[in-house]
Amino acid sequence: MKRMKRIAAGAASLAMIASMALSMPLGASAAGTQYTAGLTNATDGTNPVSQNTTTIDKYLVMDVNANVPNASFDFSIAPYNSEADEKAVITAASDSNLAVINGVTAQTSGTLDFKANDAANTGSATAGVVAFAQSDTSNTVTEGANGADTAVVWQDNTSANEKYAKKTLTLDFSTVQFTEPGVYRYLITETGTNQGVTNDIGVTTAGQSTYRTLDVYVEDYAGYLAAKEAATAGSTSGYTAVNGKELLITGYVLYDGKHDDAPAKAGGNVEKSTSYTNAYASQDLTFGKIVTGNQGSRDKYFKYTVVIGNITAENTKMTVDLSLADTAVPASPNSATDTAYAGKTNPAELVADTTKTIAANGYKVETVTTGEAPNTVTTYKITAEYYLQHGQYITVQGLPKETTYTITEAAEDYTAANGITDALSTLNWDGTEGNDALSDPTNGTIDNKDIHTGFTNTREGTIPTGVILAVAAPAGVGLAAIGGIAYLLIRNKRRKAEEE
Repeated sequence: MKRMKRIAAGAASLAMIASMALSMPLGASAAGTQYTAGLTNATDGTNPVSQNTTTIDKYLVMDVNANVPNASFDFSIAPYNSEADEKAVITAASDSNLAVINGVTAQTSGTLDFKANDAANTGSATAGVVAFAQSDTSNTVTEGANGADTAVVWQDNTSANEKYAKKTLTLDFSTVQFTEPGVYRYLITETGTNQGVTNDIGVTTAGQSTYRTLDVYVEDYAGYLAAKEAATAGSTSGYTAVNGKELLITGYVLYDGKHDDAPAKAGGNVEKSTSYTNAYASQDLTFGKIVTGNQGSRDKYFKYTVVIGNITAENTKMTVDLSLADTAVPASPNSATDTAYAGKTNPAELVADTTKTIAANGYKVETVTTGEAPNTVTTYKITAEYYLQHGQYITVQGLPKETTYTITEAAEDYTAANGITDALSTLNWDGTEGNDALSDPTNGTIDNKDIHTGFTNTREGTIPTGVILAVAAPAGVGLAAIGGIAYLLIRNKRRKAEEE
């Protein structure tokens, strides 16, 4: 019985000791400290150590004759492994101490806007936003030109038949709350539905062209300084001292598409990226005039009406090549030309701007709405008037893919036929020997080739054969009479001479 009482007393003593231990405050050494929120602003002399921003170049490749279109590209950045079925961490290679950590909440996204008449290499992005404006000075770099960016992806290998416009998107990580050293991985996604534009052509892997993978290298600042000391024989002049536990960004690596592998090993090679390249598809529309027939007037001006429809972006601009045609009808044209055409000007550009009018600009622009609310679609239609003589040609350059075109003419009292045969053509448009037919339809949809078309107008007149005979018979009688008179004069002269 006494033994049981001793056991009970001992148990009670243990319980009291445990209760007292729990009630005592923990010593300071029992709790660790965390990294300071955010990134250090340490500097190396006048240069920041922490690289808090990085950039991605954006190229838009197009035909050398095309204008930069209105086009918007949206970029979003998010932690790479945001899908439920993906791993949270990608294990590094066995001989590397780098592991990839799922990126923390992204802080930035941006929009790149290309607008009509935009130029290359102008402007830069801040806060993830870039806007091209029509007022930009043209500085487009042509394919094959000296100094052209090597990162741009051309659509073909023919030198000097393409050009590009360039913008830069800036990604800012200065406010991202990294918590540990590591390689933080993000997925950058490009979206944008623009007429005639094929999203990135720089990645050949199916389904990868709109993605880039970004690794952000974050280091412990004390460890960074120790490495600098080792590299500079103990000198860290100009560096801010460590204030607690701090982190800094020391570099970025951008990969094409989705990149699931571990970071490259030291000294290893990896296919990296610096940019996106998108292609803008457009074609040229050439139309001409040929006049035939013995009553056809080669200096008469004929009126053409050109309609370009299904333009999806406002202010889309098309330059018109008038080098093979007159820029205007003379104020006092030849008598064969309709007097209403006197002084009319051929438009040198066409812009999807609804303020344009026939009277002031030689063309007008209308909006066309299709579909039912809330799914209505608004497009732009340009109606332009041009005037051509025999053997003249006009080229509208840079019609976006999927636009429509229709060309009609006022043939007046001429017989009109669509197209121009190679035998009648005065244009060598394919660059090979001999003139070429312009036989494409006078209406259709712009797809993947230039259009060459026009009209052949004929006017014939036949002089009645009876008129020719009526004139010829008296002429024959007159000649016979003259001959007879001459004969009589000569005979009489000889007779007189004989009689003498």
